Amino acid sequence: MAKSSARSSGRRRADAVRTTMPGQSAHEDEPGEEDEGGNGLRARKKLRTRRELRRAATRLYAERGAAHVTVQDICAEVGISPRTFFNYFESKDDAVFGLDHRLRERVVSGLLARPAAEAPLPALREAILAAVPAVVASDTEFARRRALLHTEPELLDRPLRNNRRMEEAVTAALAHRTGAAPGDLYPHLVAATGLAAMRAALRGWEPRSGAEGLTAALEQAFALLAAGLPVPPAGPARVPAP
Repeated sequence: MAKSSARSSGRRRADAVRTTMPGQSAHEDEPGEEDEGGNGLRARKKLRTRRELRRAATRLYAERGAAHVTVQDICAEVGISPRTFFNYFESKDDAVFGLDHRLRERVVSGLLARPAAEAPLPALREAILAAVPAVVASDTEFARRRALLHTEPELLDRPLRNNRRMEEAVTAALAHRTGAAPGDLYPHLVAATGLAAMRAALRGWEPRSGAEGLTAALEQAFALLAAGLPVPPAGPARVPAP
């Protein structure tokens, strides 16, 4: 009963924080893939279509370059109309880089569900460790998407917006946990620090190592933070290029 009450309280806090989030589009208010409409036939069909659109868009971007792919091209691959496409994504770039709302929701709800006595950065660490491997390691197009950002840096705008919205959401959750005003330095600093560790781990992660490898990379990043970022004995660790 106590655990159920704590989970309910965490969900209520997550809902309260979510309603204050700035800069969300209509599509970003949708549930995550795993929550899309329940377990019925219609929900499974919607989830399958969303995944097919994402895979098709990412593959076409990689094969042709973003400038040479249209919404119509993506729709032709999946066998739907452009009108239906816009029920799922706001743009072709959103179809390729629009996964972050799932990650954001899980990190924020996980953070708000952590014990109140836990320090903010360790709480954020645990929320990230619980959310990131589960979401990212199941993304079969992650490596291709990361390579796209390396070959077509003009595509960085959407991921950068995702990063900013993620940081805003985590900052709001941390302010809620600590009682700080959203404009205070402290929640911004903790959010920026924890998410920088997450992004560094993702940059160095080899997708073939799966969720276990990503968990290890995240744990290493946060351990280095906790130790004050000492220089490793063999010199700076190499981060592989995308």
